[in-house]
Amino acid sequence: MSYVNIAPLLADAHQNHYAIPAFNILNELSAKAIVQASAELNAPLILQTSVSTVKQIGPQRLIGFLKNLAEIYPIPICVHLDHCTDVELAKRCIDLGWSSVMIDASRLPLEENIAVTRLIVDYAHERHVTVEGELGAISGVEDNISVEESDAHLASVEDSIRFMRETQVDAFAPAVGTAHGLYHHEPHISFERFEEISAHASSPLVVHGGTGLSDKVFRRLIELGAAKINISTAIKHAYCGAAYDFLSHAEPNPNPLKMDAQIEESIQAVASRLIQLFGAAHQA
Repeated sequence: MSYVNIAPLLADAHQNHYAIPAFNILNELSAKAIVQASAELNAPLILQTSVSTVKQIGPQRLIGFLKNLAEIYPIPICVHLDHCTDVELAKRCIDLGWSSVMIDASRLPLEENIAVTRLIVDYAHERHVTVEGELGAISGVEDNISVEESDAHLASVEDSIRFMRETQVDAFAPAVGTAHGLYHHEPHISFERFEEISAHASSPLVVHGGTGLSDKVFRRLIELGAAKINISTAIKHAYCGAAYDFLSHAEPNPNPLKMDAQIEESIQAVASRLIQLFGAAHQA
């Protein structure tokens, strides 16, 4: 077992030109399925927990079973808090044992975003925990954070360089045209903007809104320097789709354990495909 923060995982991904899929888990069943998929492919893993999942399960209980899972499997595993806008919750998760957190102050003006992010960076780094920050506005809905497409805007290269320098974040998510949730039309991704930010980046780059992007787009973003790609909606669809399929064909007395097994198999298939697509297989 190697319970780590984001830094060594993303450093290796960046150096060896692959990306680590960061999967948002929903509960212990989904976490187990993703860990098993990663272990079978000998891939490093980032287990992401949304704020809503933290609140529903409870932070202490959640980190307890995730760290127990990490102790069972011989691959490097990071547990990462995703899109947290609450400074106090971010600090609590750091104190309870998350190995990495994302503080999302991207809705604030640049100066305030830098100040809030730096506050968490200083707190986290003292405790050997890594931090991800975001700049720009990524459209769609992620964990009750909603941004209309008309309000989305790209992160500028100049502001991105300043943000990384002044916050000292360990991972940086610039808005470059991807969206949270499902894509309702072909996304207009600024590969040129991403490439220019990557060329000046002092932190590994993160892509949010991975579900629904084509394999070609994924490969292009990885070529341009993406080291972490977030996957959330695809896991939810695999989970609910498998449950619906099982119940639609269930006998009069359905066995919940068989339904769990079908859900687990569905999530594993999604995770395995993306691990291999991103080049993370056999990188642990």
